[in-house]
Parts: sequence; C-alpha cells; structure tokens
Amino acid sequence: MKPIVYLLIFCLSLSVLAKSTMSYRERKKHFDQRIQLIFDVRETLSIPEEETKNPLHQVKLNVEEAYRAGAKAEMEKNLSLAEGEIAFVGRKLCLQVEEIASDIYGKAQSAFYQTESQEKQSAKKMEWETKEKVNRYLGMAKLEKDHAKEFFISGNYHLSLHTYKRSILYSLLSLRAQGLESPSGYEAAHAAWAEPVWQTGKQQKSGTIQTN
Repeated sequence: MKPIVYLLIFCLSLSVLAKSTMSYRERKKHFDQRIQLIFDVRETLSIPEEETKNPLHQVKLNVEEAYRAGAKAEMEKNLSLAEGEIAFVGRKLCLQVEEIASDIYGKAQSAFYQTESQEKQSAKKMEWETKEKVNRYLGMAKLEKDHAKEFFISGNYHLSLHTYKRSILYSLLSLRAQGLESPSGYEAAHAAWAEPVWQTGKQQKSGTIQTN
C-alpha cells in the first residue's frame, strides 16, 4: 500500500512542479512581450530612456541569465523585480505616448479639414473612396486613443501602450491616404508601423482586382 501512496505523492509533486514551471514560462513570455513593446515604442518614437539604477536592457539581461541558470528561486526573484520595473516604466511611457498620439491625431485631422476646405474653392475633389478611407482611419485613431486612456486608468499599462501605438498607426495611415508626407519627427514611425500596413493593403486590393 505504501508504495502506491508514495507513487501518488510523487506524481502529484510532478504535477505541481509542471504547473509552476508552465506558470513561470507564461510569465516570462508575457514579460518578453511587454518589454519588447517598450523598446519598440521608445526606439521608433525617439523617446530617450530615463537614467535609473536599473536600465531596462540590464533588467532584461538579469531575467535571461537567471532563466538560463535554471535556479527556480533566482528565476522567480528576478522576474518579479523585472515585472515591477516594466510596470513602472510602462506607466510613465504611456503618459509620453499619449501626448504623441494626440499630437499626430490632431495633425492628421487638421490636414483633412484643410483639404476639405480647399475643395470648396477648387474644382479638384478627393475621390469618395479616398475620403471614406481617411475618415475611417481618423475614426479608428480616435477610438484607439480613447480606449488607451481607459486601459491606462484601469492600470493595464501594457495594453494602454499597445493601443496608443495603434492610434498613432491609424493617424499616420490617414495622412498616407491623403497623399501627405509624415510630419517631422514621425518618419521612423511611418516607416516601421504605417508603411508595411499600407503596402499590405495595396497588395491585397491588387490581388482582389486581378481575381475579379
């Protein structure tokens, strides 16, 4: 009887260990996603990292080294510290990106209003399909910006930052649809985020036309 009990205890221990390991792996995966988004936004929008005792590259390195070493206690400790650090950094970054998202949205909206105003005094009109696309992108940019604010208030800084990024993307696509250059300071964001989406849309449309 005892061997069976020992076997059950052993199997239960393995199960708990597997769940714990899986939980850590999931946390590690989420951490990688969150810190990569911060790096992406900072680099693309040219937002310098504030001088702190724990630069994010070092925080990431500490997590990776602990993960490779495989010592569970050290892994948990480093990951917990890192999660707190990126939450702190993410919150501050959201406030900066909120201003940027509002700025580029305002520029895209003003450009469209100016185009509409010029149309009234000119025989040249923007195509209905283009105007519809611009309006759609502007609407999505505002919607994402509003949602990002809600996520920030609820404390979900990762999703807030991701959604502000999407708002910036849609504002840039709105300008692209109007045939306008990206404003100064947004060239990198246009090249990294907006242009790939724009080109993909063109290819899909071209494929649809050829199929039809």
